[in-house]
Amino acid sequence: MACRVGKLISEPVSSLDSDTDILTASRFMADKNLGSLVVMDKQQISGLFTERDLLVRVIGADQDPSALKLIDVCTKNLVSVHYDSSCANAIKLMRSNKCRRLLIYKNDELQGLVNISDVAHALADHSSGKNMLVNFVGGITLMVVLMVIGVLISHFPDMLQLAGHTMD
Repeated sequence: MACRVGKLISEPVSSLDSDTDILTASRFMADKNLGSLVVMDKQQISGLFTERDLLVRVIGADQDPSALKLIDVCTKNLVSVHYDSSCANAIKLMRSNKCRRLLIYKNDELQGLVNISDVAHALADHSSGKNMLVNFVGGITLMVVLMVIGVLISHFPDMLQLAGHTMD
């Protein structure tokens, strides 16, 4: 069975209003152990605030987290994918859009988020199952070949004797 991104969603999406200050949002994320949250503006998704946004656009830019709002520093060019999309397609989207998270939709409803590490782990697990099957079939084939060689070696003296009789 193919790896599907919808199966990788492990928890519901957390969100805050776009006018929430960064300090409050960061504390919320720390309390809930979140790496990201959806930024809402008038009940519409307006962005995604991530740990990276905090590091690069606030801390790294030497900004005051209590003076900035989520809408000021959140990622606004969001990339989404359908719930039934393959993990391979999700990785391609992330690579081409240079993003680490995708919004997952089903029937025009946000179901959750997946990040690049979850998708990569799922793909690795999926391919390791295929590798196990290949290794099993390869192992059986090797055993059969070794058995044939063993039979040929055990009958080699008889074949030499038969060959000697035909040469006489």
